[in-house]
Amino acid sequence: MNNIKTIILLIIIFVIAVGGIYYLYQTQVVKINEDLLPYPTPTTTFEDLVSPSPIPSPVGKLTPPRVQPEAGSNTIDVKNIGIEVESPHASSAISSPLNVKGRANVFEGKVQINVKDANGKILGSNQATACMGYDACPFETVINFDKSTTEAGILEVYNPSGVDGSPKYLQQILIRF
Repeated sequence: MNNIKTIILLIIIFVIAVGGIYYLYQTQVVKINEDLLPYPTPTTTFEDLVSPSPIPSPVGKLTPPRVQPEAGSNTIDVKNIGIEVESPHASSAISSPLNVKGRANVFEGKVQINVKDANGKILGSNQATACMGYDACPFETVINFDKSTTEAGILEVYNPSGVDGSPKYLQQILIRF
């Protein structure tokens, strides 16, 4: 009878020891996961966990990155990402057909160009091909557009998003007809 009580007591101690070890293991796994995947708390918000969007570029200009990589880093630098329109210049008087020139380094190398009047009506559009890689390359296209009923308008040059077609790297240049 004494041997049975001793065996039961050893089994209970063994089960408690295994449970304690499992508990310690689980608390360590949760602590590691919290360090790897931060969750919003009452003191943090989603914006605290996500980096801000890029600053929009002024019309016809490229904005340099806010932080330059360290010298000697082992990453390949992507230069001149975005779109720069070289011609026509802002406030230029244009007529159809319009020759548009620039440099771009954008997703799939697609550059969409629209001529709009002051009311936002698209008078003409065309696409050009630039490049997608490590440096910007030239693009050029000719756009035939309808006669405008307004004196001024906007030349829109952008890269259509691969997800929903929305404008990325949008450049808006004031034009006169």
